[in-house]
Amino acid sequence: MKKVIAAIDNSAAARPVLAMAQAVASALAGALDALHVIEDGEETARASAETAGADLRTLSGDPVEQLSLAVAEEDVVALVLGTRGALGGPRPAGHLALALAGRTDKPVVVVPPNAQPPKQLRRVLVAMEGSPGKAHALQRTIELSGDGGLEIVVVHVDEEIPSFTDQVQHETEAYTQEFFARHVLGAPQARLELRIGAPAAQVLDAVESLHPDLVAVGWPHTADPGRASVAREILDRSPVPVLLVAVN
Repeated sequence: MKKVIAAIDNSAAARPVLAMAQAVASALAGALDALHVIEDGEETARASAETAGADLRTLSGDPVEQLSLAVAEEDVVALVLGTRGALGGPRPAGHLALALAGRTDKPVVVVPPNAQPPKQLRRVLVAMEGSPGKAHALQRTIELSGDGGLEIVVVHVDEEIPSFTDQVQHETEAYTQEFFARHVLGAPQARLELRIGAPAAQVLDAVESLHPDLVAVGWPHTADPGRASVAREILDRSPVPVLLVAVN
């Protein structure tokens, strides 16, 4: 059976992580696996798991190494964990979330400490560039979301909408059809939201206006920090959980 790991720490931030992991597991028809790598006790982590109705599995050792091994198990389809930021304040993603996202090809969901995940996921916003490589990397996210019957909104940010016809009124429709034919074949019920401007700002604006339960972005597996600048800004500023999808 498919498993979704909720990697929780020994703080109140464990609760939204567990709630989000339960929602993801439900969407994927999988089972929740609550996991805690002991660093500073386990009392709060265990209480949070009990409140969520989940059994807690504890491990000892280096968190990155232990969680990397857990995620590598064949039946695990996703990892959900929190940021290290404080409630109500700036919450840039911590080293654990980023390290794990860089080590696995499986989807990683990063949950802000003040997030309020729904019991059931209904809408996923997929941030996508028009390049075939990145579109292919996010295809798995679209297919996983489609399995759960979710509404999928693909947000594509570009400098301008290219002209496919000489009639202005048809350009947007033509571009939408072309984009979906090339990049979003696995999600016939998805809709495309075209945005013009700075990618991170436009995606975050779409999050605010469309109110998704989850926003998915590509996460480059590279040592070049510049390649992850857009995804990192979305990750740091998004008020809703962010699904990181590996991009080579």
